[in-house]
Amino acid sequence: WWRWWSPGDSSAGLRGRHVGERSHHCALLKLAKNIAMRQRVALSCWLAAACAALQPAARKPTPRTRRRSSEQTDPVLEVERLENAIAASTEPDEQKELAEKLGMSRMSAEMSVLSANAAFYDAFQSCDVAKMKAVWSDSDDVTCVHPGHPLLSGADRVLNSWRALFASAGGMPKLEAQRQRVVLRGSAAWVTCNEAPEGEPSALEAINVFERRDGRWYMVHHQAGPVFVQQPPQ
Repeated sequence: WWRWWSPGDSSAGLRGRHVGERSHHCALLKLAKNIAMRQRVALSCWLAAACAALQPAARKPTPRTRRRSSEQTDPVLEVERLENAIAASTEPDEQKELAEKLGMSRMSAEMSVLSANAAFYDAFQSCDVAKMKAVWSDSDDVTCVHPGHPLLSGADRVLNSWRALFASAGGMPKLEAQRQRVVLRGSAAWVTCNEAPEGEPSALEAINVFERRDGRWYMVHHQAGPVFVQQPPQ
């Protein structure tokens, strides 16, 4: 390789020119590769932007769609919707399918009523005024009839009656709700049950009425009275 740069070699100039041309070609080839790569990158970016522009933009949920979604998940509203759909349908197959869905929704709705009823007796057994206040509606038309007592009306009077009972000597008996039966009528529901100490025969008959508001059941009436005539179990 030393002959390429030897001063005594007469062909050094020619060979040096060949080296220069080859270096020039290499530089041009490298430049062409860089330009091609930049073009590919630019084309990829353009294609990505075009695909993004063609895709439909995700729409934000409106208050109406959010309300519709919450209504669809509310079993109480679903019961009413399915009942209306069955009444309007004239196809036996469709009615059968709707009736099956209605049975599932009604079961869920009744369970939500029983959950509210259980919260009432939990507040009763724990003598917790805050829990009892959370169970009841805060409207002025709520009513309550304690065993052997006159009717009480209004949220304040009802809550004060529970406060006085909880503070009484000896506390409250540990009553359980037995033989519960739920009746559902749109946004209203009531539970009939027997109130009895744990493991003992029924001592009181009770009815608890609830009103549905903002996706939750609130008690609007409670009435309990002693049982003097024992009935055989149904």
